[in-house]
Parts: sequence; C-alpha cells; structure tokens
Amino acid sequence: MAEAVKAAESMAPTRPHPGVESGAANIALGPVAALMDRTRDTVRKAMGEGG
Repeated sequence: MAEAVKAAESMAPTRPHPGVESGAANIALGPVAALMDRTRDTVRKAMGEGG
C-alpha cells in the first residue's frame, strides 16, 4: 500500500490547478501538470528562491 501511495504522490500536481475538477480532466492533465509543477519547483530551488 505504501508503494501505491508513493506512486500516486509522484504523479500528482504539487499545487491546485483550477479547471481540472472533473475526473476525466484530472486523468488527462494531471501528469502534465505534475511534470510542470515539479520542474518549476526544481528550478526555483536551484535558483535559491525557496518555495
């Protein structure tokens, strides 16, 4: 069960995205939004902006 939670967390966006409240939108856009969020978080961390 812990592995399933870790996998879900790794694919989930790190911040809310308005307009993707439906299940279909979450399935379609969730992984893309998560990738964008994690990239933004990594760049900010590298530039020393925190968070």
